[in-house]
Amino acid sequence: MEFSEIQRADKARSASERPHEQSPKATANRVLNSYDNLLNQGGKKCSEREGGKMASSAWRGSGHIGTWRFFVILFLFALVLSSCKGIEITGKTESIPGYSKAEAMVVIASERNRYQSLLGTEIWSVPLKGQRESLYGPYFVARMKEFLQDIKTLNLMAKEKGMPLTTEEQERIRAAAAAFYEGLSEEDRALMDWCTQKDVTTVYEEYYIAQRTAETILDDVEFEVSDSDAKVITVQQIVLSDRGTAEQLYQDVTKEGANFAYFARQSSEEQVTELQLSRFEQDNEFYRQAFSLEKNGISSVFEMDGKYYILKCLNDYDEGATEERKEKLERSIRSNAFLSEFHAFRDEHIVRFREAFWNEIDLSEHPESTASNFFDIYEEYLGDAS
Repeated sequence: MEFSEIQRADKARSASERPHEQSPKATANRVLNSYDNLLNQGGKKCSEREGGKMASSAWRGSGHIGTWRFFVILFLFALVLSSCKGIEITGKTESIPGYSKAEAMVVIASERNRYQSLLGTEIWSVPLKGQRESLYGPYFVARMKEFLQDIKTLNLMAKEKGMPLTTEEQERIRAAAAAFYEGLSEEDRALMDWCTQKDVTTVYEEYYIAQRTAETILDDVEFEVSDSDAKVITVQQIVLSDRGTAEQLYQDVTKEGANFAYFARQSSEEQVTELQLSRFEQDNEFYRQAFSLEKNGISSVFEMDGKYYILKCLNDYDEGATEERKEKLERSIRSNAFLSEFHAFRDEHIVRFREAFWNEIDLSEHPESTASNFFDIYEEYLGDAS
């Protein structure tokens, strides 16, 4: 595999990696985590505004985010869109029906209640800077709108690819919708614009199709990351400013029985003397020297950026760390492939919701509504179906 491809995957992984990420299909988790992080920023501001009265754990999320697999990639796109000015529109705007207010509010209300239960109603009036919306409430609604537009886009992709639902999938979707709908109180239904069970079924169905489409693309990506490409090693280093001193120290550490770690602690100008390195993480002399060593091998003195280095390889193949990095790189490569295909499709098939109700959503309405389990129910009934 090319160095540049590994680097791209490493960068994507570093930028989007989350503690709940566990499998290639969990690529989707990144969007919701990005989404939650943005909401958490608002919660943090709210907490600071309240003089620290709100526990910091309240705005870190409810802990079940890791089970929601697809919400995430879509929201990442929404973040990109929200930060761009004057985007060039080159594709065709699709003439497809948007969601009814009841259908949209099924998701929006559930998420409103989830965050409101953690942060309180004051979250919606937190001021924002650097965004089109000046308050957190309108910002939240705008991001939810973009998320649902992306759900529609992925449904268009599914239609083009010819991916109809099976009878079993339809039955499971209806069961999930029934479970969610039957648990709603009158206040919940009022907040959701008096949604029907059919409205809930529609949203679950399109969300399921979107997730399945994304995961199909992810699973179809052909890739291979070898152990060599993902290799992780452990080295000790001695760093000095003077070549003469370094050359003398090299003579000391290469004597039979010499304790390299002792000389590193005593003489190195860097406090950190032991490092774990991943192949292709960087392209410089330090990495070239490190990965040329066998276990217990010691490099000669070499110079980089005005400093003089001596390295000793403690482990030239960390099997556990290498396997973990290999899995992460593979997820990143799959993710990049999905993002590329989805982005290209979305640029050519533009979905825009223009319904008037999007400008009229009031997050303060029906404060007694508490239903917040739309995605929990989805995971329970459909999480292993795609």
